Amino acid sequence: MSTLEPADGAGGPPYSLREALRDCAAKALSGVLEVTGEPGGTIHFSGGGVAAVETPGAPGPEVILLRSGRIPEPGWAAAFAAAAAAGTALGPELIARGLIGAGELEAVLRIAAADAMFVLSGGQVAQCRAEPGTPDCQLALEPPAEAGWLLAEASRRTRVLASMPGRVEHDRDRMAPAPGAVQPDVVLGQGWDEILALANGRRTPRDMAFALGRGVYATTLQLMHMYGAGLLVTVSHRVVTPAERAHAERAQAAGAVAPSGNGQDPPASLPRRRRARAQHLRDSDPDSGPDLPSWLRLLRPRSGGN
Repeated sequence: MSTLEPADGAGGPPYSLREALRDCAAKALSGVLEVTGEPGGTIHFSGGGVAAVETPGAPGPEVILLRSGRIPEPGWAAAFAAAAAAGTALGPELIARGLIGAGELEAVLRIAAADAMFVLSGGQVAQCRAEPGTPDCQLALEPPAEAGWLLAEASRRTRVLASMPGRVEHDRDRMAPAPGAVQPDVVLGQGWDEILALANGRRTPRDMAFALGRGVYATTLQLMHMYGAGLLVTVSHRVVTPAERAHAERAQAAGAVAPSGNGQDPPASLPRRRRARAQHLRDSDPDSGPDLPSWLRLLRPRSGGN
């Protein structure tokens, strides 16, 4: 077992997580990398590649497949029971039963892994502990994803959100419809009606991602578009702990994840609202909508930029 703890000062937790991932990949680890912190999680490795990323901060493949309606719950339960009884993997059982295609399942697993890594890399990391062993996760990605690609994808997503005016924090901001945003008998489309129905002033983007069966990043990006169109306001914020604030300051000093804005949250009694924009930034981003075909580019990404 090897342990990597964040150093004091600049280059803290995000740097430690990056180094731990690269170390596991270089050593062709088969086992897990346990990440403690907020939200924390477990990264499953197979031969140095990432087979799955689990964190309470992002929906896993089961949530995405079931709550999105891609696989009915009775079919999932039957496949799970059959795989458990035979001691075989769940993925091939789902495919054999015609519940999902092999390509679609691979794409969904990459979606979930990339989204979980985005959440982990932007969170508070206290310690990373590598433990060799037999990979043991419910749905393993085959072939595994490259750790470097997942880190690059997490950084890209952070840059996309940071480049948009305003700020919506996926784990802190509680959203509600702006006054007059919901008009009777008006259908907004693009999944916006579903989000408005969930935005009750108590749910964060992360909460809505779990409810919808979608990634945290994709949900946050859509919420930012709606926020920019004047459809949503932030009504309150989850309290930031001293440890989380200290982590954010170290990360900013190290240039790991630069937060947008001035780092000061407005009072909860003064909801933030911005005027509608003629054109939303990055509408073509592959993560901004629920359609699966746009994710097919994530299948087996090649190394070396090819």
